[in-house]
Amino acid sequence: MKLRVLVVLSAILLARQCIADSTDWANGTIAFQEGDYQTALRYFENAKQDGQDGPAVHYNAAVCNFKLGRYESAAANFQLISNRYPKMRGLAEYNLGLVAQRKKDSEAAVGHFLSAYRLSPDDPKLRILASNRLRELEPELRTASKWTGALGIRAGFDDNVALRDETGLPATLATESPVADLFASIKGPYNGESGFRIDASLYVIKNFDADEFDQSELYGGVTYDWNPGEWRLQAGLHGSAGTLGGDSFDRKAGGDFQAIRYLNQDSEIGFSYVYDDIQETDVFFAGIAGSRQQLQTRYRWYSGERRFTLRYRQEENDRLDPDVSPKRKSLSADYGYQPDTGWGYEGGFKYRSSRFDEMAVPRDEDLLTVNVALTRSIIRNWLLLIDYQYSNNDSSDPIFSYKRNVITVGAINVF
Repeated sequence: MKLRVLVVLSAILLARQCIADSTDWANGTIAFQEGDYQTALRYFENAKQDGQDGPAVHYNAAVCNFKLGRYESAAANFQLISNRYPKMRGLAEYNLGLVAQRKKDSEAAVGHFLSAYRLSPDDPKLRILASNRLRELEPELRTASKWTGALGIRAGFDDNVALRDETGLPATLATESPVADLFASIKGPYNGESGFRIDASLYVIKNFDADEFDQSELYGGVTYDWNPGEWRLQAGLHGSAGTLGGDSFDRKAGGDFQAIRYLNQDSEIGFSYVYDDIQETDVFFAGIAGSRQQLQTRYRWYSGERRFTLRYRQEENDRLDPDVSPKRKSLSADYGYQPDTGWGYEGGFKYRSSRFDEMAVPRDEDLLTVNVALTRSIIRNWLLLIDYQYSNNDSSDPIFSYKRNVITVGAINVF
């Protein structure tokens, strides 16, 4: 909602006060509407000195202080309104919560928004605003806790586990299979300040009719996290080990860096770089050894029950086998809506272009993936997820052209 609610409610208060004949008040109102908050504040303070002491002049002075970044003064104004005018306590507490957010005091902001909700039983609009702010603060509160994590499990059906044109594969090789996967992760410890953090995750996928395509990966890393101003910076080292079809596959060690800039209370933009050195001890997979670099730009918007993410990524591979050493560019977008009760939904797409320029006969591929999902909050922090994904890979080598459909049902818990 940004600060629009402050301006709207301020206008309501203006209409309720019979002080329009005051020169200071009138001049302050004009300056406020023109966005000249410094001048408006001076006129409103003059009006108070002239004896105008109603809630409107205090409220508009508080808004001006807020707009000018004078959060201590704004908080004092809102607190005065809360103490002096009981009927306006809910509105004042809501705005004290906004001030606390700007001061990056998430715990104080939660307390003010909870008070705003409890003090406004007859104001559904203000209750909705307070509830939305509390939902936005939930990830920040988790960040300030000791450990966070996630656990998810799904089961379903995949009609092309080989990711190849089925007409070119041996008849004895299964290309479709019931599937199940498990994901678990843990991060921490967090203390709300700069410091080191440990990341670990495990991913396992089982294809019941095509076990040669079973996969698993164990990942671990350590990251240093710090917050200079409006930025959040992270730098770390990581490693992972995986299996394919039960055989050792894909050993990685590398480093990463991420920078996140908070644009406002509802959005952020992020930049990241990841480098991986890849080793392979199994001679059958020796060609994947080499290195990979990834650059990503991300924009994220979130407001209450809704979120939107847009990503652009570039990837370069330098592997022993040019057949698995592409240069890639991808663009993806995801949108989700998840209320506290009832059904929600998610949807998105990803377009990826791959160029295998080092091959004797260069190959180009264009992959389009679209997914849609229904979600529903169930017990505690568990979320039910019914997901469908469609992929279409168009390759200059027909062997690598394919279509794929995957449908799964599962549940995920974030704690």
